[in-house]
This record gives sequence, C-alpha cells and structure tokens, in this order.
Amino acid sequence: MTIQHDLPIAIIGAGLGGLTAALALQSAGFRPRIFEQATVLGDVGAGISMTPNATKGLESLGLGTALACVAMVPPQQIVCDGLTGNTLRIIDRSDVRERYGAAYYMLHRADLHALLVAAVRAHDSAAIVTGRKLAAIGVGDDSVRLDFAAGGSIDAGSVNAAVVNAGVVNAKVVIAADGSRSLVRAQVFGDAGADFTGHIAWRLLVPAAAAPAAARQPGSIVWAGPERSFVRYPIRNGALINCVGLTRSGAWRGEGWSQTVPAATMAAEFAGWVPDVTDLIAAAPGGEVGSWGLFLRPPVDRLVCGPVALLGDAAHPMLPFMGQGAAMAIEDGVVLGRCFAIAATPAEALQRYADARLTRVRMIQDESAAGADRLQRAGPRLTRSEDDLGLFDYDPATAAV
Repeated sequence: MTIQHDLPIAIIGAGLGGLTAALALQSAGFRPRIFEQATVLGDVGAGISMTPNATKGLESLGLGTALACVAMVPPQQIVCDGLTGNTLRIIDRSDVRERYGAAYYMLHRADLHALLVAAVRAHDSAAIVTGRKLAAIGVGDDSVRLDFAAGGSIDAGSVNAAVVNAGVVNAKVVIAADGSRSLVRAQVFGDAGADFTGHIAWRLLVPAAAAPAAARQPGSIVWAGPERSFVRYPIRNGALINCVGLTRSGAWRGEGWSQTVPAATMAAEFAGWVPDVTDLIAAAPGGEVGSWGLFLRPPVDRLVCGPVALLGDAAHPMLPFMGQGAAMAIEDGVVLGRCFAIAATPAEALQRYADARLTRVRMIQDESAAGADRLQRAGPRLTRSEDDLGLFDYDPATAAV
C-alpha cells in the first residue's frame, strides 16, 4: 500500500528547498502546492556553489542538462593569504565528477531558481501560488490550517492539493521551507531565537568588464586572514564576478540579504589586503555592497511534528563557512520526495525523512559554525576537507531512507 497521490500537501516557501521538494514530490506522482509570500518570482540572490552532493540530487530530478547549461565548472580552488597573497593551498577540481559522480558547479542562484520554477510548473502550471504570506498555522487532529495574510480566493488546482477559501488553506501535510526565520518553526516547534555571531557578510556582483583582469580567471580564489576572508569566482559564463566577504565585528547588524551599505565601508574592513581584493571592492556597481549580520540558531532536536516537517533553512540554518546551506535544502527535498514515494502513510514518510536527515544536517551545521575559526586565523589555514567529512560522497537520490 502506498500514499494516495491526491494527498493535500502544502509547501511554505518557493526557495530552492521548497521547489526541490515540490519537484521531487511531483516526480513521485503527488501534486503539492507551494505558497510563496513574494508576488513575483524574480532574479534574486547572487553566486552559489553547487557541490556534487547537491548536483546528484538535481540530476536525479532530470535537471542535469539544464544545470550544465547555466553553470560553470571551476578547474581549481585556491586559498591565499589575504595580506601577502601567498598561495596556501590549491584544490584540484578537474576530476570531481570522476571522483564523486557529479560535477562541482558555480552559478547564479537566480538561474538555478528559474530552472526549478520551470520544472515545477511544467508538471503543474498551478503549483506555485504567489503573494501569500503565512500569518498563522494551526495543527489539528487530521489536518493543518494555514492562514495567509493576503485575502481573496486561491486557485488550488484541479487535484485539491489544498482546500482553499479566502486566504485559508487546509492540508494534510505541510512542508515548512520558509527560511531561517521560519514562522512555522516558531509556532509549531518552538524557536529559541537567534544570537548574533559577531560575523558580518558582504556581497557584491561585479560585471566582468569592470573587474580587474585577474578576477576574470576561471575557478575560485579564497583570501584568508585574521578575522577576515574573501572569495571570488565568475558566474554566468564569466559575465559576472561573484564576491563574498566575511568579517568579525562587535557592531550588531540585522539579518537579510537586501541591506546595502557604501562600498567604502567594506573597503575599510579589508584595508591593507592584496589589490586582488581591494580592487574588486572598488569596482562595486553603484558604490554599494550588500551587508548583513550572521545569526546562529540552536539546532532543532526534531524535523517533524505531527503532519508538519521542516526543510532547508527552516530546519537547519547554517553559517556560510562550508557553503552547504543550499545543498542541504536540495538534499532535504530529494530525500523527502523519495520517502513519500515508498511509504504507506504520510506519517511513515515524514518519519523516514526525519530519520534520514537529522544526523547529517546537524553534523554539517556544527562544521559550518566551526569553519570561521579554521579559516580566519593567523598563520597557515587548512580547513577540514570534504574528504574528511565524506561530504561529496553522499547521494540524496540513493541514500538509505
């Protein structure tokens, strides 16, 4: 016996994790509905690294060819000293597919998002409902009530993936992919809150035509130093140079990618660093860069509460020092779909998902939190490699569920 495919499943959030979960469920025969607070799905974010563990998941959902068309394969990753420019480590990426079974990619987050949106809508044109901000969630004995701030009727589609009336959705299963400040986690699981880590993130996208010649070289370079690090790599076939800086500061700054500050503020943080870094900051379009604080939330002790499951950043928000936040959300989504494909009941599917994911995501959360101390210190810096952790060997399409 398997779960009926007309099971009403609601997914909160149309980010990378929510879309991957929807596509995986669709591939298993289900018709989930995604409810997204944004009114338009657009070109958001910046560069993203797609490590082989995540690539394997996306390829299992039929996105391999499309992904290869919009992504770049770095031939190597280089770690340098930010103050002297001396090379500390070279990581060969030329044989990643042969070693791990999938490519290591670098691409624009918006390009990956667009691929997932198109794939989900190809299965079901009504799958994504925009302009719906979740206001409250109530878990009953046999269903979950979702109250959305926006009024008016919602087209639930032809399969009753959710029973909808004037901003209210009743579903049998809810997948919360609503980000690190998840309302579902807060209302259903309890949220211990977040503490400012003292880390500040900085982000800019520099058009290649305005970037120094050295910045246009393929592959990624990380410059590391005491309490500072900076990474750059080309995306969109080399048209843009993605740059991310991470620093430490006692000055609190709020969360959120949308915050901007003058590029001169970032330049002051990296004063005295090699020109490869400072010249890129000087080339920031419009003289502004994104900047926000990094907050740490305690790991959850469960991913499932009754018919509600947490996924992606809602379940395990991570500091960026291992570049695995999006990869874990993609893994979650692929595994979730597989669990629903083989389980006899929704409760069994959710329990299989929780059992398959909790240990792995908590380990990577811990490693990500410790990553800054390994990278941003004086003297030689060697981070724990993916081989030490078995990170890239994992395949969400075949891992035990």
